[in-house]
Amino acid sequence: MTQDGRLREVLLRWQAGWVTVRDYRSAPDGDTVAVRIGLPDRFVETIVLSTDPELYAGLADRVAGPSRWLTAPTTDPERTAATATAAGFTVHDPEWLMSRPLAGHPAPEPPAGYDVALSGRDSVLVAEVVTDDGVADGLAAKGHLAISGDAGQDAVADRIFTLPRHRRRGLGSVVMGALTAAAAQRGARTGLLVASGEGRRLYERLGWRVETEMVVAHWTGDADPLE
Repeated sequence: MTQDGRLREVLLRWQAGWVTVRDYRSAPDGDTVAVRIGLPDRFVETIVLSTDPELYAGLADRVAGPSRWLTAPTTDPERTAATATAAGFTVHDPEWLMSRPLAGHPAPEPPAGYDVALSGRDSVLVAEVVTDDGVADGLAAKGHLAISGDAGQDAVADRIFTLPRHRRRGLGSVVMGALTAAAAQRGARTGLLVASGEGRRLYERLGWRVETEMVVAHWTGDADPLE
């Protein structure tokens, strides 16, 4: 399999779990996937399955419009961002598609003063770290994970966060450890996620590796034609 073919496969596997964990609907079509989100400011998001800059340029012009988002892997972030801007999109901070085998994933215990609990339905797991002092609404950190793919091989993590007053205590690692351990027990073998810059640092410490940089943009109509 070519490098671009492998990237396409990984992107398809990631989006399948992402739409599951968020209860969206998606429709793969050639080199793209259209995700129906349905929010007033984010109605449809198009995910590109190739780093081809010409494909991206054509899509940016074709899908431009109110409440439209465009997400794509890239090997040339500056060119991709410029193309998006020229089509009227506003580009967000970069994100990264990441993966790692679940075997051997770190699973630290929560620090003193915290407990971790798992819940969720068959295909979606939720991990919450809460304070153990009996305070109502003692949520400190939380994360979600979808089990998807052939025979449930993939564990796609999403919306991993720690509340500001509880940061720098390793709670993100606790959430990820609880989710991946539970997914591995259910037969999942590979972890996938898309990380922000801050999240990337956490996941790299846990042994995740970058598959590709992702450019995320939403249409605002503020076109800046290319020179």
